[in-house]
Amino acid sequence: MKNRKLKVLLLSPPYLPNYMRNGRCDFVSLSATQWFPIWLGYCGALLEKEGFQVKLIDSPSYGLSHDETKRIVWDYKPDLMLIYTGQKSEQNDLELTSALLKKHACEIILVGPYFSIDPKKTLSLDRQIKYGIYGEFEYPVLEFLRGRSPESIENFVIQKNGKISMNPPRANLDSSDLDKIPFVSEFFHRHLDFKYYNSPSELHPFVDIMTGRGCIWGLCTYCLWVHTFIKGSNYNTRSIDNVIEEFLYIEKNISNVRSVMIQDDTFPEERAAEFSEAKLKAGCSLPWSCYARGNFSLETMRLMKKANCRNLHVGFESADNQILKSVKKGLTKDRMTRFLRESKTAKLRVHGDFAIGFPGETIESVNATMNWACELRPHTAQFQLMIPFPGTPFCSDLENKKHLRNGSPDYPGLSKEDMERLAKKAYRKFYISLPHLKQIIRHPHEQLFSRLKTYKHAIAAVFWKKWNVR
Repeated sequence: MKNRKLKVLLLSPPYLPNYMRNGRCDFVSLSATQWFPIWLGYCGALLEKEGFQVKLIDSPSYGLSHDETKRIVWDYKPDLMLIYTGQKSEQNDLELTSALLKKHACEIILVGPYFSIDPKKTLSLDRQIKYGIYGEFEYPVLEFLRGRSPESIENFVIQKNGKISMNPPRANLDSSDLDKIPFVSEFFHRHLDFKYYNSPSELHPFVDIMTGRGCIWGLCTYCLWVHTFIKGSNYNTRSIDNVIEEFLYIEKNISNVRSVMIQDDTFPEERAAEFSEAKLKAGCSLPWSCYARGNFSLETMRLMKKANCRNLHVGFESADNQILKSVKKGLTKDRMTRFLRESKTAKLRVHGDFAIGFPGETIESVNATMNWACELRPHTAQFQLMIPFPGTPFCSDLENKKHLRNGSPDYPGLSKEDMERLAKKAYRKFYISLPHLKQIIRHPHEQLFSRLKTYKHAIAAVFWKKWNVR
């Protein structure tokens, strides 16, 4: 394909109501949370910089139906479509792609972390689709659009004459590469309506950006991205100056944005301190949040608060130290308890991620995690039923021990149904409580009125509706 102002469509296909595939796992969100389509956004920003015409359709976030999505695609008539697939929605995504091709034939490339789980298997599900890209996909797409043969492009997966081949992997993008990609916030500002993106833990409207890719820890056995997308303990970063420049751009040019969510897999303590110092020096007051491990020092958290950090997303996972060790979390219950206590001293909010369904889980360990969450009392909490993504050690362990049922953990003495029941119980215990009632009384707009949509979905899910998160 040659550059003649080619039209590229970036598509996150429609699926179930409140389905969310833009995060580190794909599921039906109890809280109607929707993150921004971060990987498609960075790809679109680079392609526009290089002179291509780009359109982004994030159907789940906008609540678009299959028919509405088809009409938009057919009206646009792209030369190339990038389809960002999900795991849960995989069959749906491919069926929609086939339907789109019946009326408008164009090149199709499957991309994203979920496609990267088992590229050959996914591509084999539809003989019409010739190409996919595993791992980071911005530059492979750019090279394809510039006319380079797919057989010579690293990360490409090719279906030809009934056979599927995978090209060798390319090196992860380094700091100089990442600094050259335009600000994703600017791209989102032109292509998306921020009102469709929300999270109970973030101010609304907010915007997602990345300052780096990969996870500096990179060992947790259950994490999709570190085992199938940007693998291992790799953390490649933008320069701090480049990140500060984007914050200043947002503050000046996207005036309705109330905060920035840094979507790095985890924001390391040393980088958080360096960023906070630079942000203070630049005089930028824009609030921000990030993912963090539960071992930051009080000194660093105080500095982050001074730099107007608002919220930390922290994976506490389990109250059982043996489980934490077996999933290679690298932290203990006591260390994370101290971290949470000190985060309150620093006046930082914490969104706590707790998980149910790890190997070795029992009713007793789930109840211990539930009680620990209520004792810690982070500002917000979620209780995630673990999703065993193929390609992760967690999933392999369940397969080897025959503890998988219909793609979900299912243990002797702790069935999938037991875990669903306990997750509902955990949500009720955490949120229907005197401490949470006090939060609502202190901050009624933030804790109640701005979250009516969240409560509408969550209350039904944890009381009477069938659990349909996964």
